[in-house]
Amino acid sequence: MDFQGIREDDAWALVGAAARAARRASRTLLDGPGTMAAARAKAGTHAHDVVTEADAAAEALIRAELTGACPGSVVVGEEGGAGEAGDGPGRDVRWYVDPIDGTHNFSRGLPLFCVSIGVTVRGSRSAGASTSPRGTRRTPPPGAGCCAAAVPSRRQPARAVPMVLTDLPRAGAVPDPGELALFTELLAAADVRRIGSAALALAYVATGRADMAVTPDAYAWDCAAGRVLVTASGGTFAAVPAEPSVRRPGAFAAWRPGLDGLGASVVAALEGFPFLQGWLEDDNSLA
Repeated sequence: MDFQGIREDDAWALVGAAARAARRASRTLLDGPGTMAAARAKAGTHAHDVVTEADAAAEALIRAELTGACPGSVVVGEEGGAGEAGDGPGRDVRWYVDPIDGTHNFSRGLPLFCVSIGVTVRGSRSAGASTSPRGTRRTPPPGAGCCAAAVPSRRQPARAVPMVLTDLPRAGAVPDPGELALFTELLAAADVRRIGSAALALAYVATGRADMAVTPDAYAWDCAAGRVLVTASGGTFAAVPAEPSVRRPGAFAAWRPGLDGLGASVVAALEGFPFLQGWLEDDNSLA
């Protein structure tokens, strides 16, 4: 079977490489002195957007693991940016890496963080792996058979009230009235949690621990893995107003089957956020 010009065996190898790198980085983070470590605010960001020495160390480990498994491929990391494509067989492969999504939680010793690795082949979203203290989730490549073996989805009992994981309103920013209105709408329709990790929220939706994830300010590395986890499990992912990039954030909503009505309402609300349109215009001006 052909997968964007790459054999199915090769595609599965990409999935395996992402999962191995995520697991190895996660073990290093959990076994090391990183939790409860000193965190500093990133330059040019608000005080809630923090980084630790463990972020850079984990990304370096993941870069070495991925480029070793797929020579010539490009790693786009939250901390180190994009590398350069080599002449190896993986020159059409691009990895999107968030070494610790939920760094503020990690630095405080809260187990609400994960390692997130998404992979594209010639721009086509292909697969991903996300590792948290509770285990690894990964997707198979498209067309490679049933995803149930890679994305465990336990049968969930019927619930009258869905659980929504969100980062609304944005931390460290003066809330837009639309953010507060949407947050109020969600409180009326669901059991809402702010957990501080977009990638982990998506993984929880994919596995049925939550029903919806809503984030107003995600970058490409925050959702590259989680979005394919959600869609592979039968759910829906919607980016607003355009795909999150490495230059500017964007919003997304993701939900499990059966919540299309609430999902459409959330997407419509996100489309009215003026700061998202401003970010998109700034991004286009740089193109």
